[in-house]
Amino acid sequence: MFYEISILLNLVLILHVINKIGAESNNSIQILFLKSQLSAYKRKRKKFHTKPFERLKLVFLSCLDPNWIENLILVSPHTLLEWRNNKFKIFWALLSRKKKTGRPNIPWKVIKLIRRVAKENKIWGATKLHGLLLKFGHDICERTVSKYIPKRPHSPKKRLSWKEFYSLHADSMVVSHTLSVYSSNFKKIFRVVFFLHVGSRQILHFDIHTNPTTNWMRKVLKFAVRKQIQKGKTFHYFLSDNDFIFGKRFTKYLEKIGIKHKKNSLRSPWQNCYAERWIKTCRNEFLDFFIPLNQYHLEKKLEEFIHFYNNHRTHLALNKDSPVLNWLFALSALPSIPAIWYP
Repeated sequence: MFYEISILLNLVLILHVINKIGAESNNSIQILFLKSQLSAYKRKRKKFHTKPFERLKLVFLSCLDPNWIENLILVSPHTLLEWRNNKFKIFWALLSRKKKTGRPNIPWKVIKLIRRVAKENKIWGATKLHGLLLKFGHDICERTVSKYIPKRPHSPKKRLSWKEFYSLHADSMVVSHTLSVYSSNFKKIFRVVFFLHVGSRQILHFDIHTNPTTNWMRKVLKFAVRKQIQKGKTFHYFLSDNDFIFGKRFTKYLEKIGIKHKKNSLRSPWQNCYAERWIKTCRNEFLDFFIPLNQYHLEKKLEEFIHFYNNHRTHLALNKDSPVLNWLFALSALPSIPAIWYP
């Protein structure tokens, strides 16, 4: 289409020149008009059809020839007038089309200057680069400067994802979270705190309180760590959410015993995915079928479920094995699940 428009523009210029010359070239125009029709007619096979360039040529010559209706043989005058209208519609549509919206693009030399200065001064940001360009006389927006600054590759330390972090430190990492359980009369809310070892998926310890505090949390952690040290286990990372019970005092206590405290980002529960997944398992397989009468009742039944979870429940992540490795046992020795199931 653009090829035809360029030809049409050239033909319009020729038309303007010929009109100035006068009527001396009318005979030559008529000859060209007839020759163009003859070339199209010689190409006739079963059905007559003209090419786009031939239509454009006939449209142009009809504008030059005052007697084009008499010299037109192949098609009707109505058809040629339709061709003429279509071509000029395309021509004027291109001339009157809307310009590109938005801010105008800055010159290419300014873009190259931004990239060169950013490359030579790697510690500079968009603010400093914008100030320098203003000194050079380039009045552009700061956001435009930041748009053309080349993106620098991230350092390997920042490139570490949560999945890689878990895979590297799974054997020495413990995650923790809180689980809320309502009493039978819905007057009390029991907060269950648990510690899960990422590598083995084992629940190391849990405790229940109606109003947990940071001091209480420190005592629970101290008891859990002491119990694991007696078994010969050590941990280097402790991952939790941003609950108030995992505050600054709790972090300082972890640093004293040589454990690094990591917190997931705000509104990002997927970063503590192992703890969230255990809460879902506990609700689906235990709490949805159990109503605690009091704190003691919840503690005893939850202890039975955690014993079943650690010793007998299989996991796909552990190749369909349980967190605590057990030898094969007889079918009669298979323990029952401590929950009320559907009939």
